[in-house]
Amino acid sequence: MKKNLLFILISIFSISTSQITHTVNAGGYYYEPSEITINQGDIVEWINDGGFHDVNGETNSITNMPFNNPESFDSPSTSMVGATIYTHEFTIPGTYNYDCSVGSHALQGMTGSIIVNPIVEPPSTVVDIIVGSENHNTLEAAVIAAELADDLSGDGPFTVFAPTDDAFNALPSGTVESLLEDPTGQLANILLHHVYSGNALSTDLSNGMMIPTLNGTELMVTINSNGVMIDNAMVIVANLVADNGVVHVIDAVLIPENTNIIENNISINDNVVKKYDMYGRELKNTNHNSISIEIYQTGKTVKKLIVK
Repeated sequence: MKKNLLFILISIFSISTSQITHTVNAGGYYYEPSEITINQGDIVEWINDGGFHDVNGETNSITNMPFNNPESFDSPSTSMVGATIYTHEFTIPGTYNYDCSVGSHALQGMTGSIIVNPIVEPPSTVVDIIVGSENHNTLEAAVIAAELADDLSGDGPFTVFAPTDDAFNALPSGTVESLLEDPTGQLANILLHHVYSGNALSTDLSNGMMIPTLNGTELMVTINSNGVMIDNAMVIVANLVADNGVVHVIDAVLIPENTNIIENNISINDNVVKKYDMYGRELKNTNHNSISIEIYQTGKTVKKLIVK
């Protein structure tokens, strides 16, 4: 799915509508239909069925008082059958009244009204920003797989530190695939490690502050001449504001300490040879919520807390 982050920076989740042209016929002392309801941005054209008519939205021809429409309009008159008397694009919501100012046409009932409904933009969420970004395909897939999309589309507010696709690609080979095998467990915990239950713009961050996450963990903020760091990740785009929070784009995946993700670029083919507990006793079976030290064929050692 190709998406555009620049589009989000310019206008977060803007609404997409189709402009509609509505036709009103004008004839022997009538506009048909005399009342119509349209959407903001729609066009109305008046077609002459016969006679000499205009479209007057400035001064009421019967009372000589202004219509006080959201915007005024007044067309030339025409007697050409089938001709377009007037065309107008209604960009301002509200109720418009008008009549035919030729002779006594208005007094004989040649009046009309138009109700213009405003375009209501749907609420944008932090999930919408992620889905709308061409650089967050992996994060999008992970959020959906972990069944967090609905939660993060709620009222919030949420602050999401969003790793890019490149950040996920920098993880050890096979890590993402392994996480997707347990989407509502370990993957969900890692994703929640990237979310703060609050609205934290860049101006709210300070050097050395600790940010609590929905995973029950904390993230450290470091601000220096290089920029803003969240743990080991650099903020590369800040303050993508949604209705229910804000997204900051980061260049690395934030890994909580209490996870059993294999780090230090261990190859997916580098098998575990031995496992020991903290007291040097060899482990045959790894217990949940226990610290283990694993020794790999290449000689690498990794200390992990197994959480499931």
